[in-house]
Amino acid sequence: MPLPRLTLLSAILFTGCAATAPETRTGPTTAPTSETAPAPAAKSEPRTIREALAREVAQPLPRKAVEAEGVLFRGTASAAGAPELMKHPNGSTLLTLPIGTSVPITCLFYPQPIDAGAAARSLFESLLEDVTLQQVRTTDVKSIAGSPALYLVGEFTRGTGDATKVGEIKVMVHADPVLPKACFHDELGYTRTFLDVTESVAMGLTSTAPEQPVAPYYSDVHVLRVGSQPFGFQYTAHFGAKTGGSILEVSSTMVSPGAPGRLQFLDTNITEQADTAGVLVSKSYAKRVNQTVEANVRLRRQEDGSYGVEGQVGGKDVKASLSGELIGEVGLAARLREGLLKGQGDSLEAMLWVPPANPSAPTKVVVRPRAGAGARAATVQVGSMSMNAEHDAHGFLQRSEASAGNATLVQERLTQKGEP
Repeated sequence: MPLPRLTLLSAILFTGCAATAPETRTGPTTAPTSETAPAPAAKSEPRTIREALAREVAQPLPRKAVEAEGVLFRGTASAAGAPELMKHPNGSTLLTLPIGTSVPITCLFYPQPIDAGAAARSLFESLLEDVTLQQVRTTDVKSIAGSPALYLVGEFTRGTGDATKVGEIKVMVHADPVLPKACFHDELGYTRTFLDVTESVAMGLTSTAPEQPVAPYYSDVHVLRVGSQPFGFQYTAHFGAKTGGSILEVSSTMVSPGAPGRLQFLDTNITEQADTAGVLVSKSYAKRVNQTVEANVRLRRQEDGSYGVEGQVGGKDVKASLSGELIGEVGLAARLREGLLKGQGDSLEAMLWVPPANPSAPTKVVVRPRAGAGARAATVQVGSMSMNAEHDAHGFLQRSEASAGNATLVQERLTQKGEP
């Protein structure tokens, strides 16, 4: 299935969704041979960790051609020497890019769409089997080629006592629905270089697969932050339904930083079909935390207009029958666009199905204009939770803020493609 995106409701709930991601394990990074990489850029070894962390490749790297028989992508990427490609029997492909340092940047291309959290977790586990992982943190979220890229750093130690050495591995997971990939670099420093090279990979390589996924008519990427610190993303894609109406797909990935015992990768997937009036026809919700599927539940509209709910949440079976009209995200945006955003009325009330709030009952959503904050600013109440929101001209969420104790949870659109 193509990657989905999250909705206005995720801004408050910040929950994750899970589709099945390939559990591809790669071996540890190996140093490039003398035939593929020039001598290290640094003239002398750094004397301190601070000096090592500050290292960068001094000159911009040239673009090198990336292409090989049987590999279903081609293009160019930044590299100091000739890129190397290796195709694995499971369909994944390994790309090695020398950058003129002791260790190359390596990228793993997946044969199927991925959940970014599951891919990152699998990568950290496979690369850091022989070390002690201290912590993992998200360093950046970008929109590259219209799809989300999650950047993380893992800090680790190797050895004990006086022989202990400190290490750092940089990871980028690009949850692109057409050419999903994850890149890593196991060497202190070269942070800016890693960003530049991975961006060149994401922008410079295109799929040559004979079958391409259906492109959405609209998509966008949102960053999720606690204050100014990013911790995840949400990706949304809109498609037309063959029977009329719309299909909305939403995916989100969130990383709860910390030591291995507390580290959590959360993936959430939502697929929502609505009729031409914006009323729900069906909706599915799935959530995975690390390797555990915490929710997998689906709603369908019945012939009599009611809705049937079946699935599991929190390890318990869920089965319910819901009555009354339920609208989807596209329907809610349309009502906002034709009502409050035109200055009509002082509030909008609607019933939605929000599984993180209650999978067995509808959830009431109330939207009210926020005085003095702009024509498209509103307060959105989802059940007992509230957030301040800013909508675009189409009625879709552009930015939101919600309080969580002393922290402020922020969801903000980075880019969009097409028109909803």
